Amino acid sequence: MELTRRSAATNLLGLTALGALLSTPLAAADKAAKPAGAHHCLSVYYPWQPDAKFDFDYYRDKHLKMMSELYGSSVGKFQVRKGLRKGDGSSPAFIAALTVEIRSMEAFDAAGKQHLPRLLADLANFSNVTPVGQIEELVG
Repeated sequence: MELTRRSAATNLLGLTALGALLSTPLAAADKAAKPAGAHHCLSVYYPWQPDAKFDFDYYRDKHLKMMSELYGSSVGKFQVRKGLRKGDGSSPAFIAALTVEIRSMEAFDAAGKQHLPRLLADLANFSNVTPVGQIEELVG
Protein backbone atom coordinates (compact mmCIF):
# COMPACT_ATOMS: atom_id res chain seq x y z
CA MET A 1 0.00 0.00 0.00
CA GLU A 2 1.37 3.41 -0.93
CA LEU A 3 1.63 5.67 2.12
CA THR A 4 -0.02 9.04 1.61
CA ARG A 5 -0.99 11.68 4.16
CA ARG A 6 -4.56 10.50 3.83
CA SER A 7 -3.77 6.81 4.45
CA ALA A 8 -1.46 7.57 7.38
CA ALA A 9 -4.09 9.76 9.01
CA THR A 10 -6.84 7.24 8.37
CA ASN A 11 -4.93 4.25 9.70
CA LEU A 12 -3.38 5.95 12.75
CA LEU A 13 0.01 4.40 12.18
CA GLY A 14 2.96 4.65 14.56
CA LEU A 15 6.38 6.33 14.55
CA THR A 16 7.54 4.94 11.19
CA ALA A 17 4.41 6.26 9.57
CA LEU A 18 4.82 9.57 11.41
CA GLY A 19 8.25 9.89 9.83
CA ALA A 20 6.89 9.02 6.42
CA LEU A 21 3.98 11.38 6.91
CA LEU A 22 6.17 14.33 7.79
CA SER A 23 8.72 13.70 5.08
CA THR A 24 6.44 12.74 2.16
CA PRO A 25 4.91 15.51 0.05
CA LEU A 26 1.17 15.59 -0.42
CA ALA A 27 0.03 13.22 -3.15
CA ALA A 28 -1.20 14.90 -6.33
CA ALA A 29 -4.77 13.78 -5.56
CA ASP A 30 -4.56 15.43 -2.11
CA LYS A 31 -3.29 18.66 -3.66
CA ALA A 32 -6.02 18.65 -6.30
CA ALA A 33 -8.70 18.11 -3.64
CA LYS A 34 -7.43 21.00 -1.52
CA PRO A 35 -9.62 24.07 -1.85
CA ALA A 36 -7.91 27.39 -2.50
CA GLY A 37 -6.89 29.03 0.75
CA ALA A 38 -7.15 25.81 2.81
CA HIS A 39 -5.35 25.93 6.13
CA HIS A 40 -3.45 22.93 7.45
CA CYS A 41 -1.86 21.83 10.68
CA LEU A 42 0.23 18.97 11.97
CA SER A 43 -1.23 17.17 14.97
CA VAL A 44 0.91 14.76 16.99
CA TYR A 45 -0.64 12.65 19.75
CA TYR A 46 1.25 10.75 22.44
CA PRO A 47 -1.05 7.91 23.60
CA TRP A 48 -1.38 7.38 27.34
CA GLN A 49 0.06 4.16 28.72
CA PRO A 50 0.64 3.11 32.33
CA ASP A 51 4.42 3.53 32.13
CA ALA A 52 4.33 6.74 30.04
CA LYS A 53 7.07 9.27 30.63
CA PHE A 54 6.86 12.74 29.13
CA ASP A 55 9.07 15.72 29.99
CA PHE A 56 6.92 18.72 29.09
CA ASP A 57 9.66 21.23 29.95
CA TYR A 58 12.16 19.56 27.60
CA TYR A 59 9.50 19.16 24.91
CA ARG A 60 8.45 22.81 25.02
CA ASP A 61 11.84 24.43 25.65
CA LYS A 62 14.13 22.27 23.51
CA HIS A 63 12.33 19.93 21.12
CA LEU A 64 9.73 22.39 19.84
CA LYS A 65 12.29 25.20 19.74
CA MET A 66 14.47 22.96 17.55
CA MET A 67 11.50 22.14 15.31
CA SER A 68 10.64 25.83 14.98
CA GLU A 69 14.23 26.65 13.99
CA LEU A 70 14.50 23.75 11.52
CA TYR A 71 11.11 24.30 9.86
CA GLY A 72 11.43 28.10 9.87
CA SER A 73 8.69 30.15 8.27
CA SER A 74 6.85 27.02 7.03
CA VAL A 75 5.31 26.73 10.50
CA GLY A 76 3.47 29.18 12.73
CA LYS A 77 1.88 28.78 16.14
CA PHE A 78 2.59 25.70 18.28
CA GLN A 79 0.08 24.50 20.87
CA VAL A 80 0.97 21.79 23.41
CA ARG A 81 -1.72 20.15 25.52
CA LYS A 82 -1.30 17.85 28.54
CA GLY A 83 -3.89 15.09 28.93
CA LEU A 84 -5.45 15.01 32.39
CA ARG A 85 -8.41 12.61 32.24
CA LYS A 86 -11.35 11.44 30.17
CA GLY A 87 -14.85 12.73 30.86
CA ASP A 88 -15.55 9.78 33.13
CA GLY A 89 -12.47 10.54 35.25
CA SER A 90 -10.37 7.66 33.91
CA SER A 91 -6.86 8.03 32.51
CA PRO A 92 -6.54 10.31 29.47
CA ALA A 93 -6.45 8.88 25.95
CA PHE A 94 -3.30 10.92 25.30
CA ILE A 95 -0.58 12.04 27.69
CA ALA A 96 0.25 14.93 25.35
CA ALA A 97 -0.94 16.46 22.09
CA LEU A 98 0.68 19.00 19.80
CA THR A 99 -0.79 21.13 17.06
CA VAL A 100 1.47 23.05 14.68
CA GLU A 101 0.12 25.59 12.22
CA ILE A 102 1.45 24.92 8.71
CA ARG A 103 1.91 28.17 6.79
CA SER A 104 3.36 26.64 3.63
CA MET A 105 2.81 22.96 2.85
CA GLU A 106 5.54 22.94 0.21
CA ALA A 107 8.13 24.47 2.57
CA PHE A 108 6.94 22.19 5.39
CA ASP A 109 7.39 19.11 3.18
CA ALA A 110 10.87 20.25 2.13
CA ALA A 111 11.92 20.87 5.76
CA GLY A 112 10.57 17.45 6.76
CA LYS A 113 12.67 15.69 4.14
CA GLN A 114 15.77 17.44 5.44
CA HIS A 115 15.27 17.60 9.21
CA LEU A 116 12.86 14.89 10.34
CA PRO A 117 15.54 12.31 11.28
CA ARG A 118 16.99 14.80 13.78
CA LEU A 119 13.57 15.42 15.35
CA LEU A 120 12.79 11.71 15.60
CA ALA A 121 16.20 11.03 17.17
CA ASP A 122 15.34 13.57 19.90
CA LEU A 123 12.19 11.64 20.95
CA ALA A 124 14.07 9.54 23.51
CA ASN A 125 15.11 12.73 25.33
CA PHE A 126 11.57 13.54 26.43
CA SER A 127 9.32 10.46 26.14
CA ASN A 128 9.06 6.69 25.95
CA VAL A 129 5.74 6.91 24.05
CA THR A 130 5.47 6.31 20.31
CA PRO A 131 3.60 9.27 18.81
CA VAL A 132 0.86 9.20 16.22
CA GLY A 133 0.73 12.12 13.80
CA GLN A 134 -1.43 13.39 10.99
CA ILE A 135 -1.76 16.38 8.72
CA GLU A 136 -5.17 17.98 9.12
CA GLU A 137 -7.20 20.59 7.25
CA LEU A 138 -8.93 23.20 9.39
CA VAL A 139 -12.59 23.28 8.44
CA GLY A 140 -14.10 25.58 11.02
